Amino acid sequence: MAEMLTIFDEKGHPIGIKERDHVHQDGDWHETFHCWMFHMEGEKIHLLLQQRADHKQDFPSLYDITAAGHIEAGEDILLAGVREIEEEIGLKVVPGELAYQGDFKEELKEGSLLDREICHIYLLPWTSDRTFTIGEEVKDIVSVPLVDMEGLMDKQESVKGVSILTEKEKAVTRNNLVPHEKRYERYIFHVIREYVAKL
Repeated sequence: MAEMLTIFDEKGHPIGIKERDHVHQDGDWHETFHCWMFHMEGEKIHLLLQQRADHKQDFPSLYDITAAGHIEAGEDILLAGVREIEEEIGLKVVPGELAYQGDFKEELKEGSLLDREICHIYLLPWTSDRTFTIGEEVKDIVSVPLVDMEGLMDKQESVKGVSILTEKEKAVTRNNLVPHEKRYERYIFHVIREYVAKL
């Protein structure tokens, strides 16, 4: 059965329901859940990036948000988020663990794809006693220092990540990251630093 999404106008008002494939073809605004996980190594913040599976239709093999997905029509945002986290990376979380960081409107373009998302952004601190069990949509989970991710925005060519699953080193570059808008990345890095400063 086709995944049905609520679509919105430019001002964020719901205007109907449409099949997911048609939403992307037509460039309709729709809701997504974004969960950025991070962990601390001493004073250093490390982001956890999901490496998308090689067979994914959109942005295969690229590094992206730790866990994310579409919110189906009529679905509660937090319950959708909990579902996506378990489906993609095998962590069982409860809604109260997710720290809401606001909404962000972003447009991603690739070929004929126009993905216009109203992103509901959440943070989740991760500790090594929580084991990832990746689903078929995910290839790896890679830890990268936040300061290095910020460096990638300023033309640094490559940074070193480490797989949480295999402990192997992985190179992260602008070319193997999902091409989010720079202003989205700046927003994410800012809210993570603010969140950690209050811990």
